[in-house]
Amino acid sequence: MRPCRIAAVRGTPLLLAAAVLGSGCGGAPEGEPAAEWRTADDLGEEFAQLALELAERDRLFLDYRFPGGPTLASEPAPLAEIERRAARLAAGAGSLPRGEDEGRLRYLAAAADALLVRARSLLGERRLVAEELRRVFGLDWQPPDFDLERLHFRVGRAIPGLAPLRVRVSRRYRKGEIAGEEARREVERALADCRASAPAPDSALALEPLSVEWLTREAAAGDPVGASPFYRYLGGGRGALRLPGWRPYRAGELRRLACHEGVPGHHLQAAAAEARFRETGWPELGLVPLYGPRTAVFEGLAAMAEALAPSDPADEALRALEPVVASILFDYLDGRRPRLSALRALDFEALVSDPHAVLAHADRFGAYSLVRPSADPGFRRALEAVIGPTRPPDERWEAVRRAAAEALTPADLARLQMGLAPR
Repeated sequence: MRPCRIAAVRGTPLLLAAAVLGSGCGGAPEGEPAAEWRTADDLGEEFAQLALELAERDRLFLDYRFPGGPTLASEPAPLAEIERRAARLAAGAGSLPRGEDEGRLRYLAAAADALLVRARSLLGERRLVAEELRRVFGLDWQPPDFDLERLHFRVGRAIPGLAPLRVRVSRRYRKGEIAGEEARREVERALADCRASAPAPDSALALEPLSVEWLTREAAAGDPVGASPFYRYLGGGRGALRLPGWRPYRAGELRRLACHEGVPGHHLQAAAAEARFRETGWPELGLVPLYGPRTAVFEGLAAMAEALAPSDPADEALRALEPVVASILFDYLDGRRPRLSALRALDFEALVSDPHAVLAHADRFGAYSLVRPSADPGFRRALEAVIGPTRPPDERWEAVRRAAAEALTPADLARLQMGLAPR
């Protein structure tokens, strides 16, 4: 058995030592598939039940459950039992003859291993962030290559003045803040503008306009995602964007958020994924775990959609600091950078508007907070090839629809890039 390593998720409660030992902390899944798992359908049903059971223990685990999708068949098992079953499931998906089910079995093996890693994290196992990104999200983390002095020079040119750079950036953030009715109008206008850029898939998927819910502090405190903007798919082409209503926003931030969460972002992706579930009837496609390889595909596509939002040179210069943010969070989650050092670096190096909020998001979501195209250069190249700016708009958003429906892992996205069917 390998020794356990540093956690990607901070703040996960440590359970009893006996539970940790029972989790099989360490190596790859072991064991033979159960005798009753003879087909991909058998494995899909077991995965769906395991995902639903883990979601009862971990409110962050499940992102979507489509209407008519799998339902929990019995009381959820203890975490240690879920972990053991997940290990056997991952082994089973890897040992069945592939044939025409090759793509489906690849996904089931990857998704089961992601579920296994999440269960072991809840049981107290610790691992390096790069390993979590690889096993849960299918991303090959590469340390970002950036020149901080050059990036700061670009920001300084876009926000001229005599004050220190951080002071000029802070003033710009404060000056651009909007709230209340003005913020409501801005986000609704931005959602409509982003949707208008993707006319082709609309008719095919019967998407309804994304609704906007403004949360109170009390409502956000009771939600597992906390005070973060978040998208919820409601089924049948309906979805809601949930925004903390007490904080100020900036117009550019809301425009990027609208493209990321609406159409052609998560709202389009969820509808395409639901349509694929209806087409196949595969139980595992009735659920989309937040901690799984499909999340990387969805987040990557949505991040690419942000480029549709109009922005000025200052916005672009500040967004170019994303690799700096990622590098700081990576070291923080791996335990190489103390909290105060991370806050200071986010403030003075990454120039973010609210370092405490960025770190709170990383504390809550762990490695998921690093799931962006910049995490893996190969993943970014696949995204750019599938939905690159050189494609005509109709083709581009049809490619988004197809990728959301068929690319169940980042590796599948690379196969689409090469013109190969991932199934």
